[in-house]
Amino acid sequence: MSTRPFFTVGEAGSLGSLRSRREVLKLMAMGGSLVLLPTALAACSDESPMGPGASTTPGSGNTLTIDFAKGDVAVLQFAYALEQLEADFYTRVVAAFDQSNLTAAEKAILLDIKYHEVQHRELFKAALGSSNDFTLSPTYPGVDFRDRLSVLTAARTFEDLGVAAYNGAGQYLASAAFLTLAGKIVSIEARHAAVIRDLLAPGTSAFSPSAFDDVFSPGKVAGAAQGFVVDRLAFANAPSTFVQGPNNNG
Repeated sequence: MSTRPFFTVGEAGSLGSLRSRREVLKLMAMGGSLVLLPTALAACSDESPMGPGASTTPGSGNTLTIDFAKGDVAVLQFAYALEQLEADFYTRVVAAFDQSNLTAAEKAILLDIKYHEVQHRELFKAALGSSNDFTLSPTYPGVDFRDRLSVLTAARTFEDLGVAAYNGAGQYLASAAFLTLAGKIVSIEARHAAVIRDLLAPGTSAFSPSAFDDVFSPGKVAGAAQGFVVDRLAFANAPSTFVQGPNNNG
């Protein structure tokens, strides 16, 4: 296996040569060397999911600070935090399959989504490099991983938030290569959102309830995500401007 770094800050343009999702995923196993704001966070293993209903108070842990003075690097850190949350959620969903009332078809879909989210998380993890890695401590108040409706409702929340987050953060990316990468990922997140909504209300327009997806500012996304994260989410040098999307609700 190659030991070449995934990319460095100075190599941002190298991502412009990526032509397919397959090529993006091929790079996940490579190391990384982006420099991000150091932070000390509690660990949370994907292999040790909380039991149904387990909860730790959101915002009661260590502080994770994203410094937007770092430009594109901060946006990547922001995306990595969200992908950790989604990957952890679906890992716990899959771990509880034996106790859940999800159908076999629903389990197959959720397992596929888990693999996607873990791949997204590992992509950003590789970009950061081991010396700059950090781990969120998620928590899921009120979510019963044994219950179909509880799981799918929470999944809809995460997928809708992920789409709105990428849509909003894109305006702060200076690198066309990073913007292309984010566009590829958000298209997958949008498919997740559509299929989860269809599982909740099959045969209806719920899979696409409006003409345009939401576009949320980083602050709004962090506020919504905080309810599922033990660590305290914080920004330094947060963007002073935000361009609203067509739904004008960011």
